[in-house]
Amino acid sequence: MKLGINIEDVQKKNRCIVLQTLMEHSEISRVDLVRITNLNKATITNIIQNFLELGIVKNVGSITSSSGRKVSGISLCMEDTVSIVLCIRKSHFRTAVCNIKGKIINLQDIAYKDGEDLEKVLRQYEKGIQQQIAYCRKENLRVLGISIATLGWLMKKENSYYMKVDDVKIFDGVDIKHLIQEMFPDYEVWVEHDAKVCALAEWNELGKTWDRKPESLLCIVGGIGFGGGIVINGEVFGGYNGIAGEVGHMGINCNTKRHGKTLDYAGWWEGYASPNSIMDRVREHLWEYPDTVLHEDSTLGEIYDSYEKGDPLAEWVMDQSAHYMAYGLVSLTYVLNPEVIVFSDEVIQSEKFEAQLRRQLKTMLPDVLYETLNIRFSDLGKDGIMIGAGLAMTKHYLRTYQMIDFINENYTG
Repeated sequence: MKLGINIEDVQKKNRCIVLQTLMEHSEISRVDLVRITNLNKATITNIIQNFLELGIVKNVGSITSSSGRKVSGISLCMEDTVSIVLCIRKSHFRTAVCNIKGKIINLQDIAYKDGEDLEKVLRQYEKGIQQQIAYCRKENLRVLGISIATLGWLMKKENSYYMKVDDVKIFDGVDIKHLIQEMFPDYEVWVEHDAKVCALAEWNELGKTWDRKPESLLCIVGGIGFGGGIVINGEVFGGYNGIAGEVGHMGINCNTKRHGKTLDYAGWWEGYASPNSIMDRVREHLWEYPDTVLHEDSTLGEIYDSYEKGDPLAEWVMDQSAHYMAYGLVSLTYVLNPEVIVFSDEVIQSEKFEAQLRRQLKTMLPDVLYETLNIRFSDLGKDGIMIGAGLAMTKHYLRTYQMIDFINENYTG
């Protein structure tokens, strides 16, 4: 058990607190830094002077402080500090460079050439990451490490991260962090579930428009099924094994023997309300709607577009989805009671659908809960996962104080 902390760790911690605050504000005064961080004026003065000498902070002239007064402002200028991001999906993967402020650069969306062979898939990941490393070298970007967003479950045991993905058996039991670390031993590797990093991105994004960050947030990511990420006071909640937030596996029908492609889906929320279930339901009910423009191979995007245009089958399917989605949200509201719930990734972004969802929720929740229910549909879309993965690496560096060592090694003023 650690009983004390040395002065060097205290100094690193204080610097990381200041860095975190600078990242959250495009411009800020020294007075507001003192107020927000609870560090004394002399400590802030010394830290900012050091950061100015290193070249990671710049003076920006006169700004308006929180008190309304005109004061001298400063701004963080570390946009060239980045993470390389790998997002693992069922039929493709994405790579990008993400800077510490959450800006995505050089996004690549790559379909698997052979998605049934794990070794071949891993080689494709390796090539994609190598291309991003080459891009960073060309653009003189400073790389924190490689941040991976996984699909399915992500079970954590000590320093191992095991994947389990429904319908994609090649990933079962794969320690993705170990395998990527072996490929790139000179880089820090961070792994987290896609819904969890997406939740982090949404939490960060709301903080830009609110006068504060949400105290608690639930982000629901729709893809194969439903994944969920929970952020409490700025920290992603993983639970004992790291799978907290797997809302798609929440049971909503204990009487069914089977719903979906496998027995694993029996009675689960994602089997009724996820994007994948929407496509299944279209195929199952085509014969009932001879006037529909949809067909067996209709994509999710085509279904959403037909829904907006008033296609009868699309409207029936999406109304069913809204009912089941509301049913699950009621349970989550009673269990988690988050300040805000955000839908992201492949969940439909539609005012028409949102209105139907809210009508369903109003019939299922008491007024006192419905009136405080804050549901949002993400503006980040699929990029939320990529942005969140980059932010997760940055938080890892700040939490462990490695950011200070990285700055001292890579910035010389």
